[in-house]
Amino acid sequence: MNWPIELVCFDMAGTTMLDGGLVLEAFRRTIVELGADGEAAAKMEAYVIETMGQSKIEVFTALFDDRGALANEAFERNFTDAAHDVGVREVPGARDTVERLRGRGCKVALTTGFSPATREALIEELGWKDLFEVRVSPADAGRGRPSPDMLLACALRTEIAAVGAMAVVGDTWSDMAAGRRAGAGICVGVRTGTDDDGRLRDGGADDVVDSVADLPEALALPSN
Repeated sequence: MNWPIELVCFDMAGTTMLDGGLVLEAFRRTIVELGADGEAAAKMEAYVIETMGQSKIEVFTALFDDRGALANEAFERNFTDAAHDVGVREVPGARDTVERLRGRGCKVALTTGFSPATREALIEELGWKDLFEVRVSPADAGRGRPSPDMLLACALRTEIAAVGAMAVVGDTWSDMAAGRRAGAGICVGVRTGTDDDGRLRDGGADDVVDSVADLPEALALPSN
């Protein structure tokens, strides 16, 4: 990787934030709340796992059709309640990595399939108000992952010279596929979330590392 990279776009849950299974649990509660059980619920849960990392409203629209918006509202409520009760934590080393990148003059952005309201509530809980200059959800950009819209919105907002100067970091196939479709210069998968190395590589990962703490080395970030 030839430095400099001008922008690094990080995913949220599973990449920079440890969700402790909260996302899947919130999906499960929502599916039950909307009346699915037995084999139907099992199939829905399998679909949720398959599409992890994608826009939540799009996933629920695919599952519940015209009740998609209602399901998404229930999910956001269930997730926020669970996160408040259990608490959320950053992936160890996440802040240090972001601050190190910023110290080199690199711009940083946070992308997520959560709604802006849920995203900001989580950021408040994590104490990240000062950390990411750009924060983007599907509602801010257009389509969710694996479409490239959120990443392209980040590139536009940060005014980087070219999309090839952007790095994308995430824990799902959808994160990697979105990065490839956006024309990112490098896509790095992390093992702290949903998908394994094979699925991350299938999505387009150039490299897979244990966590964001290993990102500076993966990006060949100069030490000074």
